[in-house]
Amino acid sequence: MSTIEKFWNLIRYLILILIICNIPSFLLAYFGSSLGSISSYSSSFLLLFFFAFTKEKHRFFFPFILLGLLYFMIGALNYDGLFAKDLLKEFVRFMIVVVCGGEILSRTNKKEIYYVLILGAASIVVNAFIFPFANINFTPTYGRYSGFFLNPNFAGSICVIGFALSYSINKRFLKIGGQLLFTLAGILTFSRGFIVIWLVVNIISIYNDRKNLTVPLVGVVTLIMVFALSTVLSLNQDRLSALKSIFESDTQIQTKTITEDSRTATWALYTDLILDKPFFGHGYGKMKQKSAYLPGVHNSFLLVFGEAGIIPFLLMIGIYAFLIINSLRLFKPNPEYLYLSSALILSAMVGHSYFDNFYMVFLSMFVYLKVKKKIPTT
Repeated sequence: MSTIEKFWNLIRYLILILIICNIPSFLLAYFGSSLGSISSYSSSFLLLFFFAFTKEKHRFFFPFILLGLLYFMIGALNYDGLFAKDLLKEFVRFMIVVVCGGEILSRTNKKEIYYVLILGAASIVVNAFIFPFANINFTPTYGRYSGFFLNPNFAGSICVIGFALSYSINKRFLKIGGQLLFTLAGILTFSRGFIVIWLVVNIISIYNDRKNLTVPLVGVVTLIMVFALSTVLSLNQDRLSALKSIFESDTQIQTKTITEDSRTATWALYTDLILDKPFFGHGYGKMKQKSAYLPGVHNSFLLVFGEAGIIPFLLMIGIYAFLIINSLRLFKPNPEYLYLSSALILSAMVGHSYFDNFYMVFLSMFVYLKVKKKIPTT
């Protein structure tokens, strides 16, 4: 490999880590606005730099580009923010990712993404074991960990996506080691979404290949580890007790804790609001705002519908329907694409950071690229 090739690979790896591991937001939260702004602008600059100076350009990811244009432009119609520059800044940052990021992803393989996801999951474990009171967005004793991702629900999404991708890894040690790490890190987030999606991915994988019956043992080993260490770790006691109650025959399952503030109940709060303006939405940022009555929509599909109306919503549905339908067509030779598509869709349904933290759209573009390449042309 030439020096030039090594240089471009270094830039590519740096961009992957900055975006997928949420480094700019992490630095902003823990080290202040200077480092946060520098890393944020650096990620955008590196994407532009890579796009401008690399040769052999690949095709654009037009569905994601169009989604960004429709969401931000229609969302701007009813935007009542005090500073229009905030909307403009987020629009530019998102468009840089979906336009220039394609060149990064076109040169990136599944194993490289897997390594970056492992780094992200490792940060969650380090957060729990070494820096248990580093929860800047919550109380120090919150007991749900998120590492680089600052929010345990976001962190849980990363873990389940990494777990889904592990099925495409051929090296046994790397595959099982990754599954153990992603499962441990995911449990330490105490994200109900992680547990549900983890189970869904396991069920689909077992249906595809009975050899995958051994994979749930990873979950059993991890749970035993967490329960054994619960006395020395600072864990969220309500969710830990609820999790234990599922496996203890002499204990009533704590359904109240498990179902409290469920995502379906949260979505139901927004039904009337969304249907009030179905065509052009309520404007950028409205579905994420918290109030005494509304906690934030916590669903990226409903976010788009509620803020920009039905047209970008249908486009977003179409993008992920494309992934699911074609992943099913490719299920026998490449079952990991269905695992990944399912994980991405379910993750998008339990969070509303799709247009803010770019790891979700970035990883969606990656799966879209891989699926599209594999689709038979005849």
